[in-house]
Amino acid sequence: MTSLLATDRAEPDLGTVLGPHLHQVIAACRPHIGHPARIEACTGGNVSHVFRVHGEAGTVIVKVRGRRFARIAHIVTDPALISVEHRALALHHGLLPDFFPKVLAFLPEAHAMVMTDVFPDGRTWREHLDQRAATVEECTRLGTALKRIHHATAGMPPLRDGDGDDLFRTEHAYGYCLRACDHHALDEACHRLDALPGRQLVLGDACPKNLNLAAGRTAFVDLDNVHTGAPLFDLGYLLAHVVLHHAARPECLHPLAAAFLDAYTPPGPARSWRSDGLLATVAAGVLLYRLEARTIPYPATTPPATADRLRNTLRRLLDTGPFTVPDLLDAAAGPVMT
Repeated sequence: MTSLLATDRAEPDLGTVLGPHLHQVIAACRPHIGHPARIEACTGGNVSHVFRVHGEAGTVIVKVRGRRFARIAHIVTDPALISVEHRALALHHGLLPDFFPKVLAFLPEAHAMVMTDVFPDGRTWREHLDQRAATVEECTRLGTALKRIHHATAGMPPLRDGDGDDLFRTEHAYGYCLRACDHHALDEACHRLDALPGRQLVLGDACPKNLNLAAGRTAFVDLDNVHTGAPLFDLGYLLAHVVLHHAARPECLHPLAAAFLDAYTPPGPARSWRSDGLLATVAAGVLLYRLEARTIPYPATTPPATADRLRNTLRRLLDTGPFTVPDLLDAAAGPVMT
């Protein structure tokens, strides 16, 4: 079987990752793609190994979780946790099939899933943003999509048994992200997030490397961080990445952020994002987390001098606070050094 399959990258290839389960997984792909012709390693994910399997009748995505993070080898994990992402995908695709991939086969003994390929151009939004600015239309679409997702998943039960979702939120959303920068304002933001009403399932890792906006559609992947929390966390998380990827294009910051946030919270009496200090603090914390990358790496989005300037600006904002989203955007749009 392996001799018939060419791969775009020697290490790690699908056979190495799957070992004795390779034949089983390829057999699960065949009903959807026909004879497999080529396997392409996908970039971006830190936790699982992801491959695009091309065949004569189409493509599928194979995702495999190992005993260590795929791109952060010193972090040990339980490969059986792929079952949590399987539940998340089944739920989200069932509610919003236009936004999420469908699981075509779940192979728990291989710690693998076969899924539909929802990236029509085979590229993440991150890959596009590395070459060009976002558009207002894209950001409007993202805000609308995130609003629909939060509305659809409101009231859904936790994915993990017992207090598993609470522990996941504390370790990942807070420990790896907001609390990683060791700032009292971000620690306080975690307490304020937990005190907000309306806790529900949130995506937990809505960022450009897990999105596709090609062909006029919106697709989200990598749902292994779905957990019970405050929807505002997702909103601030995605806003932070819009800012991060446009720090060297300051003229874009206000229109793109406004398009995203206005689409999520339509104009009217309920619109409060312009004065929401907690949203601004969460976004600043996520930005700092991405820039300092102490545990979870994120490839550079700007020249080093611009990143240093933004990092220092964020710490000053957090030190002196409170501040609003417009304050954050103004600070991020300061003098750009190249």
